Amino acid sequence: MPSSASGTARLRCVSLCAALACCIAGGSPAAPPGVYGLVVGIDGYEHLNPLNGAVNDARDVRDALEGMAARDVRLLLDGEATREAVFRHWEELARMAGAGDVLVFHFAGHGGRQVATLRDGHEAKDNMFLLAGFRNAGEGTLQRIVDNEIGHMLASEEEATVVFVADSCFAGGMVRSMDDRLRGGVRAAGVHLADADDAVSERVRALGEVDESRLGRVIWIYGQDENKVTQEIPIDGQVRGALSHVFSRALRGEADADGDGSLDVRELKRFVNKGVSRLTERRQRPHVNAGSGDLSIRLVTRGAAGIGAVEARTLRIHYPDARPPFDLDGTTEVHDAQLADILYFGTDRKLIYKTGDTVAEFDADDDARELSPKLQGAVEKWRLLELLARIEPSDDLEIGLASGDAIYTEGEQVAFRILSASDRTVLLFNLAYDGTVQVLPGFDRNGPHRGGIRLRAGRPLNFETRVQEPFGADHLVAIAAEDDQRDLLRMLLEAHGKRAGPVFVKEVAAILGGSEFGADWVGLFTRGAGNGE
Repeated sequence: MPSSASGTARLRCVSLCAALACCIAGGSPAAPPGVYGLVVGIDGYEHLNPLNGAVNDARDVRDALEGMAARDVRLLLDGEATREAVFRHWEELARMAGAGDVLVFHFAGHGGRQVATLRDGHEAKDNMFLLAGFRNAGEGTLQRIVDNEIGHMLASEEEATVVFVADSCFAGGMVRSMDDRLRGGVRAAGVHLADADDAVSERVRALGEVDESRLGRVIWIYGQDENKVTQEIPIDGQVRGALSHVFSRALRGEADADGDGSLDVRELKRFVNKGVSRLTERRQRPHVNAGSGDLSIRLVTRGAAGIGAVEARTLRIHYPDARPPFDLDGTTEVHDAQLADILYFGTDRKLIYKTGDTVAEFDADDDARELSPKLQGAVEKWRLLELLARIEPSDDLEIGLASGDAIYTEGEQVAFRILSASDRTVLLFNLAYDGTVQVLPGFDRNGPHRGGIRLRAGRPLNFETRVQEPFGADHLVAIAAEDDQRDLLRMLLEAHGKRAGPVFVKEVAAILGGSEFGADWVGLFTRGAGNGE
């Protein structure tokens, strides 16, 4: 299949999320384009490790499509998703879809990779979807669909806009190591086929390479860098794939930043990139590409309705071993670790985020009176970050680590970069692992920037810091507005050096709710010298 650099895409380690339940912008509203979808979700594998969120993803996508008044959506779950069924339903839907329509293919489940069948092709590896009956020997080897076949399948639709979506992964490691006690689902399985000469391989050889010129009407959404795995995580009380969840929200109008009822590739890219990165603490690096840069999508629900009043939600917490001898405000206990936003291991006093990151470690010598405010502060920090994510779904402010999202060691120099697409004032503050608020030096009430520094459109602001105690997870937060932010600055200065509490989170929500602003943040995960990952 073609490379993403050419504007099309090969099937890569992607959490390619949900389906574009929408239609191409323009045309007469009296004759709206049709939406068609083939949606596949597989949790129940006969010979591979089961998953827990793929069926949830498929149902989310199906619901989003039906909410867009789709004309025909085919849902294949678990054992229903045979190779024969996938191709048959696609061919039937392709015959129905015409010019101006949208035809969606969505897959959530395991992926795999092996040496390419086309040895003289442009890919060294075949990426593939693994169906419920797949195994590495016997008839089960036929229950796979290779990327080459997907490319030809999508290219066979010559009139409708085709949207290729998947929440799967094919190989690789992680951006950062994770706590091995958190056993979340990973959507990649080992493929160990012999130099296959089965019916699937024969078909791949017969099809040959895909003609890239036939893929100009395809929208591709990549949820992960190549060679990185995709995790399942709890979202809104259910295990899901992050990208499927974010894209389902996009279909309901949240990605329509200008409120014109049309979703262009730029809006989609910005919304998907930011939403998935936030949900996964930047473990997933989504990408959005299109065969043509002028593709846009008409949505049934318009976005940009404005930000109303918001409240910090209660976090789901799980105690795998020992509960602390006090209650934590802003949390509710769950007994299933897979549904927890955070986990507290009392034996070694570690707080683990749902992605598997260790976000706080507390002193073993602390008694309950000393531990309680630290642990409560850590909880409030994560409540604040989730609040920011929900109030500000789409914006052009970006903050990141110039050297990548890894675990940094004591004494190491770390470079940050902030960029905005428009002129605005930005306020920077840090949230330490225990929720301590730290306003960066140079920001004062009467400073030259009146509560912030001025960003110029397209001109990055770069600065560096050095890793020092305490270790864990710090988060540098940038909040930007067209004007100064003296009310927010005043509140932050009053909180400087103190741990965030419920009142602080509520005040931030009150100031930002209903206002025009942008926000982004980046986690800095650190450890002491000599500590392994």
